[in-house]
Amino acid sequence: MNKLTKYGIGAVVLLILFFILKPFTIVDAGNKGLKFRMGAIQNQVLDQGINWRMPLVESIKEITIRPIQLDESIPVDSKGAVTKDNQTIGVDLTVFYSYKQDRLVSVYKDYSESTLKNVISTTLKESFKGVAGNYTIFELAMNQDEIRSKVFAQMTEKMVNYPVTITELKTTNYDWSDEFDKQIAETMNRSQQVKQKEQEKLMAEQEAQKGVVQATAQKEIAITTAEGQKEAARLGAEAKALEGDGIRKYNESVAKNWDIELRKLQLQIEMVKAERWNGQYVPTNNYGPIPVEMGAIQGK
Repeated sequence: MNKLTKYGIGAVVLLILFFILKPFTIVDAGNKGLKFRMGAIQNQVLDQGINWRMPLVESIKEITIRPIQLDESIPVDSKGAVTKDNQTIGVDLTVFYSYKQDRLVSVYKDYSESTLKNVISTTLKESFKGVAGNYTIFELAMNQDEIRSKVFAQMTEKMVNYPVTITELKTTNYDWSDEFDKQIAETMNRSQQVKQKEQEKLMAEQEAQKGVVQATAQKEIAITTAEGQKEAARLGAEAKALEGDGIRKYNESVAKNWDIELRKLQLQIEMVKAERWNGQYVPTNNYGPIPVEMGAIQGK
């Protein structure tokens, strides 16, 4: 076997050993590397990228430095939260936390990821129950932001000695017992009945006001009609008075005309008498027959 062949075989063996033994490890972005030597964690923290290790002696474990999401629920039962007015409530909670980068070794050396997760879960539930106990069930919905802030502050304070940082908290889907649902339904029903009575009262008042307005309008119409009739009667009376005055004046005028005509007739009669009178005096005999000359009667 020549040297070239030996070198080739040696290179292949080394290459096989390289991939089997894996003397290097790649730490992904968003993670850090923790080095273990013979199972014991080292104080060295590795950055992302390629990192070398001693095969068969050292191992590297990745740990995330991104926020971790933890979802928890508080049920409506004996383990539920109790409000100030002694009502049992439930809620869905979501907390985000991250490991402190300067204490990553402590996560594995003093605790573990599962242990820290359990501590955070317990602290989250206890903090919410403690804060919710200061509010009545009716105040929860109106003060959700305030309650969330107080729970977040309590969690931050309680977790200060642990190698984690609480970054965000969400509270959603408040729930309560079926008995309280019935109370709410009954309250809403009573409230609806009260509102209905108030509406009926308002409608009755409006109808009464409408009747007053209509009666007032009818009264005004009647007054206006009566005044119109009175005015019409007055005008009619004045018209008849004027008509009677006209007739009276007409009759007076006619009477005067008749007087004039009679005077004219009397004058004409007097004139005729004057023309026919022969100058003889005709005595007036009011008590006996008028004397007549016989010769005159006989034509003498």
